[in-house]
Amino acid sequence: MKIDDLSPGEAAGFELTIRNKDEITHNFTFTVFQPPEEQRWEGRAEFPDENWISFSPQEIEVPAHSEANVTVAVAIPRERKWANQDWETWLGVASESSDLLAVELYVRLLVSTGAAMSEGFNVALLAGIVVGTILLGFGGYYYFRRKAKPRQA
Repeated sequence: MKIDDLSPGEAAGFELTIRNKDEITHNFTFTVFQPPEEQRWEGRAEFPDENWISFSPQEIEVPAHSEANVTVAVAIPRERKWANQDWETWLGVASESSDLLAVELYVRLLVSTGAAMSEGFNVALLAGIVVGTILLGFGGYYYFRRKAKPRQA
């Protein structure tokens, strides 16, 4: 799975489809797993916080020979330091089983963030302050210059 250009302060979501091809019902649990550095794709850093990823539901029961969807949401906090980053994490899907062999599958999740959101720097306000200061300066200059001139009769 890949999420591109997710701006800090934004969220993205997608659905995972879980298929149970067995003859019995299985319960599946979803987790986030940080892969070892040597297994991450080149140029990808470790995902900063597993709490930014949520599953709905966190656990699901899938009857025999059927499928179910799980919604995965990724929400990046609104901070400049998270802009223009490339991360990787893995989503774990484990079947609760009474068998001796339990299988856990991983889905690679690549997340790239876009540019930081503006933090409210207002160019128009700055321009207004500059223009107002200049006008006050000229007004004060002409006022005092006129007052300093001797009157001619």
